[in-house]
Amino acid sequence: MAGAFKASAEVLLAAEKDSVSHRELPTCFLLRHATELFLKSAIVVAHRAFVGTGADYPAVLVGGKSRPMTNVHGVGALYAALVGILTEHETELKKRARTAWLPMPDELDKAIGEIEAMDERGVFFRYPTERNEAKSVNKPMTAEELAGWDGDQRGPLKALVMVNNDDEIVQAYRYDPNLLTAELAALQVACDWLNSIHVGLRMELAGGR
Repeated sequence: MAGAFKASAEVLLAAEKDSVSHRELPTCFLLRHATELFLKSAIVVAHRAFVGTGADYPAVLVGGKSRPMTNVHGVGALYAALVGILTEHETELKKRARTAWLPMPDELDKAIGEIEAMDERGVFFRYPTERNEAKSVNKPMTAEELAGWDGDQRGPLKALVMVNNDDEIVQAYRYDPNLLTAELAALQVACDWLNSIHVGLRMELAGGR
């Protein structure tokens, strides 16, 4: 299932930049969900390999409290759980695997931290709200900002401007063509790494199952 979300995101990313309206938001949602699912699958594989209690879905610590993994959506907590179980059983892991699984790549650590900072509860890309201006391609700007826009330094300005009967600007919204650029980059890094880690752990610890 995680692979399907990742593949769908890649279809959107392959499309011409402006051919799909607001494509960054659904792409981020798909990659965010794939990242979560890759983490959960890797945790289950490691749990079955090293703990084997019969429970398919282990508990995960969130804020110091144990919660069922199926109720946890924060990638930070899930990532910590995966690293934790691999670290706890590192001696056996080294005996059973040919890959040096620990420490995790710095690039992945950084990406997970960035995702957690923007989306701790796993709802940032699911439920648009007025408080989440980062998800809108139309950024509010004042008349002063509009008048002082420096096209030579900042590039062309594309904006929606609303005026009153006296042609005075009452509202203005700048179109941002680089919506969620940093968020998308972090999600791509995390998703690519976790896809590989998930597949690798399944091959080395579960015979590919």
